[in-house]
Amino acid sequence: MALISPSDEEESTCEGPTLKYTQYTGVFVATLAAFSIGTYLSWTSSALPLYNKNDTLSVSDQEGSWISSLVPLGAISIIIPAGMLADKFGRKRTMWAITVPLFFCWYIIGFARSKIWIFLGRFVAGAASGAASVVVPMFTSEIVEQSIRDSLGTIFQLQISAGILFAYATAFTDSLHVIAILCSVAPALLLISFPFIPESPVWLVMQGRKNEANDVLKHFRGVHYRTETEMTRLERQASEMRQAKASIFDLKNYRKAIYIILGLMIFQQLSGVNILIFYAKRIFDDAGSILTSSTSSVIVGTVQVVATYFSTILIERIDKKLLLFISVSVMATCMFTLSGYFHFQKSHDLSSVSWIPLLSFAVFILVFSIGFGPIPWLMVGELFRNNVKRSASSVTTMCNWTLAFLVTKCFQDMVHLMGISSSFATFGMISLIGTIFVSMMVPETKGRSVEEIQIELYGMQISTPGETNAEI
Repeated sequence: MALISPSDEEESTCEGPTLKYTQYTGVFVATLAAFSIGTYLSWTSSALPLYNKNDTLSVSDQEGSWISSLVPLGAISIIIPAGMLADKFGRKRTMWAITVPLFFCWYIIGFARSKIWIFLGRFVAGAASGAASVVVPMFTSEIVEQSIRDSLGTIFQLQISAGILFAYATAFTDSLHVIAILCSVAPALLLISFPFIPESPVWLVMQGRKNEANDVLKHFRGVHYRTETEMTRLERQASEMRQAKASIFDLKNYRKAIYIILGLMIFQQLSGVNILIFYAKRIFDDAGSILTSSTSSVIVGTVQVVATYFSTILIERIDKKLLLFISVSVMATCMFTLSGYFHFQKSHDLSSVSWIPLLSFAVFILVFSIGFGPIPWLMVGELFRNNVKRSASSVTTMCNWTLAFLVTKCFQDMVHLMGISSSFATFGMISLIGTIFVSMMVPETKGRSVEEIQIELYGMQISTPGETNAEI
């Protein structure tokens, strides 16, 4: 999402040995915010059933849908301001400010005696999560060198998956207080550790603080690292960005790329993935799974973490378009399978095949994590030129969180209107349509430059103010 960093197509030309330990440390500490996002997303799976056991604070299905959907709703409100704040005040200070509500909202939510406070805590936590989804990738991409940027770039999504698994695992306790305290550990560690991580060298150069940027590069690369080449590149890039900073309106020149990216985001969110994450425990309870709902949720969370970890290897070796096609095809199959199971459950004894929901759920998360989860985000960087990537990323992120809110909020209404079986069938049909979209609209980007992709999409190179075709 961060697109003020050096071009992904440009290989590192800096001289001297580098110290990667400090880069890994910086990325790990910063992405603790992503871990926290994951816990907020999947907290409802373990927590909502506990409210219904509490006579003093019971939650209806409609109230539960609001509690679930307020996180993406809060995120929508902060997407665009987050990037502006990071530019004005710096990545480090903005991230530290974001972490404060990520920490305290757990105590507002976990110890609330009124549903109003739960709603407020979830909304504020969602706003902080949305800001983190913009600023954290921005910061991490700017502190690491090109040779390891792609591999470290996946840590953000991996941390989200780990956070989802962690929140599932908290189902071992029936105490909302304990769950909140456990989930607050990650943002607490970030609050304690992040003051010791330096500011982004890219932002320092943008502010004209070149000596500080030089010191930061030596911190992240090693004291013997020769910074001249990288500093020259950063200064050139900062100058170009100041002269040719594109706005959202410049995206009109990239209509086909926008249609492709937004289409992928629509099919990603309307596949029902967030429904499975937010309501995992309830779905397994209703399905009568072969294992306890808590155990099944942890298994699915583990599958997601492992799949996310290995997704980088697969994406580097297999065509992205092929991975997208396989991913969305299998996702559709899994949703139709779940739909069929819940349909026949009403009239047949399915105890002998009670493993089907767990298998379908796990396979869905597996193929999503290696395909339709990460690839749409990667394609933002491949379908747009450098000076419009940030605007494209903002639009894409806004679309993603908006759809996440709508699907999560409307799921309970879908179930009441048509039943859970038909609801899953609807998600399956949307993914089936997604296979046609991928086949007809998505270009293959593996091993191709932005220039080659744009020639395929537009039949020509796109020129935007302040940048020449030769700079693509």
